[in-house]
Amino acid sequence: MNKSIETVGQNLVEILTEYLKNNWADSPSSKQTITPATNMVTELQLDSFQVMEFMLEVEDHFDIVIDLESLSDIQTITDLASFVIAAQPE
Repeated sequence: MNKSIETVGQNLVEILTEYLKNNWADSPSSKQTITPATNMVTELQLDSFQVMEFMLEVEDHFDIVIDLESLSDIQTITDLASFVIAAQPE
């Protein structure tokens, strides 16, 4: 099941968009257009709680585990997509 970064990135954009719409509809970040290049911290200004909740959704969706050490290297949706692909079993 070899997925491209673009495909996984698009999946992540959809998950994050839904997550923000469902949980943070009143926040400015829920109104932004999210792309694979979007920086989750600087552009969306997600706080650590939002990031952790989103990561849990990503873990469930892709059946992977995102350790905290890796999380510090993940800034953009594309970074996360790369991580997701690397974390998935062959």
